[in-house]
Parts: sequence; structure tokens; C-alpha cells
Amino acid sequence: MPGKERDLRLWISLAAVFTAMLAFSVARLGIFWANPTLFADLSGAEVFSAFFNGLRFDFYMTALLLGPIILLLNCPVKSLRWVKLWTIVLLVELTVLIGFLVADAVYFPKVGRHIAEEIIQVSSDVGYLVSYTFTELGWQLALLLTAFGVALWQACRWIGRQACPVRSWKKTTLILVVIVVLIGLGLRGHLHGGKPLGVADVYNYAQNANGAALTLNGAFTAYQVGRKGAQEFTNTYPTQQAIENTQKMWIAPTEKVLSEQFPLERQKIKPFAGDQHPNVFIVLLEGWHPYYIDGLSHKGFGVTPVFDKIIEEGVNFTNAYAAGQRSVFGFAAVLASVPLIPGLPMFGYGLEMNALSPLPKHFSDAGYYTLFAQTSHRDSYRLCALASYLGMQDSFGWEDIPQRLDYKEKAPFGYDHDAFEFAVDKIAQHKDQPFMAMVFTGITHEPFVSTLPQFDKYPYDNWEHGFLNTLGFADWSIGQLLARAEKDGWLQNTVFVFVADHTSGGPAENTLKNHFQIPLVIYAPGLLKAQTVTRVVSQLDLAPTLYDLAGLTPSYTAFGRSIFDPQAPQVALVAEGNNFGVITPQGAVRHTGSKLLTVEPYTEDFDSAAAEETLLSLSKAAYTLLKENRWYDPALSNDKK
Repeated sequence: MPGKERDLRLWISLAAVFTAMLAFSVARLGIFWANPTLFADLSGAEVFSAFFNGLRFDFYMTALLLGPIILLLNCPVKSLRWVKLWTIVLLVELTVLIGFLVADAVYFPKVGRHIAEEIIQVSSDVGYLVSYTFTELGWQLALLLTAFGVALWQACRWIGRQACPVRSWKKTTLILVVIVVLIGLGLRGHLHGGKPLGVADVYNYAQNANGAALTLNGAFTAYQVGRKGAQEFTNTYPTQQAIENTQKMWIAPTEKVLSEQFPLERQKIKPFAGDQHPNVFIVLLEGWHPYYIDGLSHKGFGVTPVFDKIIEEGVNFTNAYAAGQRSVFGFAAVLASVPLIPGLPMFGYGLEMNALSPLPKHFSDAGYYTLFAQTSHRDSYRLCALASYLGMQDSFGWEDIPQRLDYKEKAPFGYDHDAFEFAVDKIAQHKDQPFMAMVFTGITHEPFVSTLPQFDKYPYDNWEHGFLNTLGFADWSIGQLLARAEKDGWLQNTVFVFVADHTSGGPAENTLKNHFQIPLVIYAPGLLKAQTVTRVVSQLDLAPTLYDLAGLTPSYTAFGRSIFDPQAPQVALVAEGNNFGVITPQGAVRHTGSKLLTVEPYTEDFDSAAAEETLLSLSKAAYTLLKENRWYDPALSNDKK
């Protein structure tokens, strides 16, 4: 029997809004509590501002997600089925929202920011996401689904005991108008004129990147980036001046620009003497941080004996930096010397529609056999397809690589040793020509698994211990690769490049140096003498470096210069979510494009204004040339050696 007649639709609406806003605030509090080092420099006023002004970003998503459903719920339909239907939809939305906020809170410490462009990459890594969800977030997922089931059952029981009276047309009209107005206000985020609320607007309320991170929420950043496909670009630095400044930095005195229309495409004025073309073997190391390598940090973790020896015998760059914080950014920086610029699509998500300078194709044109292999599935980040786009003759992934050893657990991103052995077998089929190969490792990507018993040095009780165990296996795999190269007779005539795609873990320091510094060693025992280089270098410098080492002179575009050029500027351009930065020997700056966020001086003579101008010049030049498809013209190449 129905109980006392009561119109519960408005109360359900208010309860849904309250629950959503509470979830956002709890998530913000959790992130603040779990990342004390990141927010240590915020004053009490800045923390209060973040929680208070964060409400407008929270309400934006609440209005966007729940607003239309609440509007339908409150339509003048006298039917309990109607109420139940939209109540269930609200519960589903709230469950998904809370689940997303939990995932964002778990992800936040890994990169010091909310989920942003990663949302665009979901389609290519569904398998990993499902695996990660059930292995790393199992109890949270179970709790969330249980809560959803209980809430759904209770809501249906409660609604079934209620009546759904007809409202007067005046009351109905008033309620619907108020809902529409609130949705509109929520989606604008403010009462004054101008554009609706965007990610960049956070800096109206926050003075630095950490304050902005605390103010924003992951649902908002993911929606904004996913909707637009790229970050907003607000750099107003003069375009022509930016291009001229960038030319002075990246065009070496030994090079000439081939076309004013493509101002960064250049070629050696004189070809290299001789016809020696060594092999090139690039190992893109998944998530390696210098902190865990004893030969770099001297921390005594004891899991990198092979790499420590490589550091001693190779050319070790102690001040090297990644271009971004995801694997695909490192891949693009190394093989195409293309930076990540907010305001443009990412490589693999639209940027490849432009003509980019293809390092693998240049090697292929010079008579090299070119090969790409990754331990992950072929469609992970679409790297196999992108490698082919850049000119790799063969591209392989998980599906192509047979398992070589009896491992204790199945690794979600494959085994480095197997990929190395597979690549070397392919190389052996092309003994009559030099080769240029890249192998992208994956065992050090979480979730971490036990590989072979001898590498379980630490208990699997926290992130760092799991990483160290897999790092030990990765290090051993590199040793096996070098042993195989020596056995097959090409070790002495090969340039090995060991470079991380990005960092993972490390000290709890919210600095650009800590977020982007990576191991980089060029190991060529038969060609290069061992040395330690302290100059600031970047992944973006590797393409021109490899052309020089291999004696190739194609026309190419690179956002860097050879790391062996003593006259090259010491600048590393990095991208961090919505922001970008530049790292120099004297210090670093972080910027939005319209506002300087942080200054990190390393020396007393650091000129932050000059660093800021360099950063704005580089980002504006890259944005303009990529946006206008003036980055690279294949037709200008006349060197097919």
C-alpha cells in the first residue's frame, strides 16, 4: 500500500547533487592528505582557496552529468516507473563518477596531476585498464559495486512506498526553470561574460601548479581534454620572433635551412667523409628513474649491475630529460624529435596527420634494415602503427613474440628478455645490411609481477619493491642482449642507446628535474670512448645525434641538436599536463603559456626571465609550425644515401 502522498522527485534531485559534490570534496581531501610533499608549500589561505574555488569546477561536472537527468526526473509525469527509471540512471552516474574519482586519486601521485590527455588514449589500452582495475583496485571496485547495489535496492523499495502526486503547473514550471538556470550557471562557472569555465581558468584562483592541481578535479580535466582532443594554447609570444629564436637554437653552423616555408628543416652543408654506417639499437626503457640505478644515484638498491657497468663503459648523460610523462611522448621525441605542445593533438591521436620528420625512414633510405618491437600489445598506444608510419620496415608486438622462459607470473606488458631475443633473431635474417632497431621494454610497468625466482630480491609489499624486482629482471635482460650481440658478431659495430621513455617513482620532490630526469647512455664499445657528460640534453636531441653517429645527411626537422655538439644550447623542453616547462643548467621554469607558475633556481645566476622567453619562443614556434603543417616537407630531401 502506498504511504502518505509525497512528491519525492525534488528530494532525490537534491540528494544526488549533494552526493556528487560531497564525492568531489572527499576526493580532493584524499588527494591533499595522500600527497603531503606536493602541497607542502601551499599556505593555509591557498589550501582554503583550492577547496572553496574547487567547488565551481565540481559543480560544473555535477551540472553536466546530473543536470539533464534531474531535469527529466522533474518533468510533470505522474508515474513511479518514471521516477524509478531516472533515479536508477542517477545512481549509475554517481557510481561511475565516484569510481572515476577513486581512479584519479590513485593515478594522481604518479604524475603529480589529474587525469587529462590520458582519457583520449583509453580506447587503445582497454585490456590493460581492465587488468589494472581488477588487480590494483579490486577491493575498491568491490566496495563501490556493493554500495551501488545496496543503494539501488533501498531506493527502489523506498520509491515503491511513495506516491507521485501531480504538481501544479506553476510549481512545475518554476522548478524546471530553476534547474535549467542552475545547469547554465554550473556550465559557465561564473556570472560575468566571457567563455565558459575551462582548465586554464583555474589560474584565476591558484597561483601555482600545485594549487591548481588541488583546485581542479580529474573528471573536469578529463572531460575538457577528451572533448577538445588537446589542451588550450594561450601563448601570445610573437610568432616570427619565436621561429627566429628557435632557428638560432636548433640549426647548427654546419647545417643549412632548405626552405623558408619550413624554417626548421635542414641538412648538412657537407656530407660526412667515408662510408662507415654503424648499426643503431635503441632500447626505450619503460619508466626507469635515475634514482633506482646505483651507477647514477649510488643508493645501493643492488638491482642494476649490468646497467651500472654500461654507465662506466659508455657515454653517460647525467642531465638528460624526457619530453613528457607518457610512453608515447618519449616514443615520438626519440623517433621523430617532435615535442608535446599543449593546444595540439598528441602523436597517435591526430598529430600524425601532419608530415613529421621520420628517423626510421631516413635510415631505411640509407640502406638500413629498420625494426620496431614492443613487449606490449601491438595496439598499445598504436605504437606499431606509428612506427610503420615513421618508416619502420617491420613492427612487432606481444602477439608476435614467443615466450622464451618459464616465468612465475604472466606479465601484463610482456617480458623484456623475450623481446630482445625476438629482435635479434629478426636482425640475424638481414646480415647483409646495417640495421636500426628500437625495442620498447615493458616489464617495469605496473602492475608488477614476479618473473624469475632470482629477481625477487624484495617482498611485493609496496610499489617501490615491486618496481625494483622487475628492474632487476630488466637489467639482466639487457645483459643477455649484449651477450647475444657479441656472440652474433655485431657488438663492436653498434651504437646502443639506452633511454627511458619517462620517469616512474623516485624521490617525493615536486620539481621539473625530478619529474623528467631520465637515464640516457650511449654505449658503443667499438666506436666511442667512455665519458660522463653533464650538459643538459633531451630525448628531442637524439635524432640529430644518431644521424651524426651513423654518418647520414638527410634533410630533417628536429626540435634539438646533436648532444655531442659543444655549441648546442643546453635546454630541455618538457610538457606536464596543461603546462610546459624548460630546464637549463642554471634552473627551470614552469608555465601555462600565459602565466609563469614556478621558478626552480639551481644556481644564483639563474635568469628566470630569459628562461621564460626561451620557453615561450620554443613552444610558440613548435605550435605554429605543427599547426600550419610547416614542420617537415619530404619533397625537400635529396639525400638517399
